Amino acid sequence: MICAVFGENRVTLRGHADYAPRGEDIVCAAASALVFALIGALEEKEQLRELVIKPGLVMVAAEGDCRAEWQLIRCGLGQLAGKYPACVRLEA
Repeated sequence: MICAVFGENRVTLRGHADYAPRGEDIVCAAASALVFALIGALEEKEQLRELVIKPGLVMVAAEGDCRAEWQLIRCGLGQLAGKYPACVRLEA
């Protein structure tokens, strides 16, 4: 399961969706697309403060006003969690 934890200008995703075999997992692909879009948007605005990417872990931290970016990724991951509750979970 992918667990997304939101904090003050920070989001951490841990785990794997395990919806399908590696390379065929549409839930993992969707979560990854959302996270990489967030990273790209923060880089464009020069607001990316910290980035950690490892197998089964992504941590993104930003600075400044990036409420819209957080709302968008929270919404997208929330929709994934609603459709695939055994694969994605959101925490505060």
